[in-house]
Amino acid sequence: MKLIIILLFFILSPFPLYADLSHANKMTKTPEYNKIKKTYERCVIQKGIEFVKVSSPTEAIQYAPIACKRELLSIKQFFLSSAFKNEIINALVQSVKEGAEIDLVNAVYKERLKYF
Repeated sequence: MKLIIILLFFILSPFPLYADLSHANKMTKTPEYNKIKKTYERCVIQKGIEFVKVSSPTEAIQYAPIACKRELLSIKQFFLSSAFKNEIINALVQSVKEGAEIDLVNAVYKERLKYF
């Protein structure tokens, strides 16, 4: 009997987490979210290209996301209007930021190679 109760506890315990992830998946598929995300990504890449023209690639990669902080905060505001926990919101925002930074590195070095 105890074994069955323990087994049920381990099986049913992760369901709230999966429900949050399912809801997060639905939220990230909306056109409004995609528009905000694309705006942030465009801003980061544009600022990175502008910065690399007058500074080093390292500085451009470091400071371009900071220049687009307003757009990143609008993504966070989008998620705050939902019923997510703060940890999940921060993870989603961090995921968007890291994805934009990867694209930024590619864009910055591609722009820098034009000068060589």
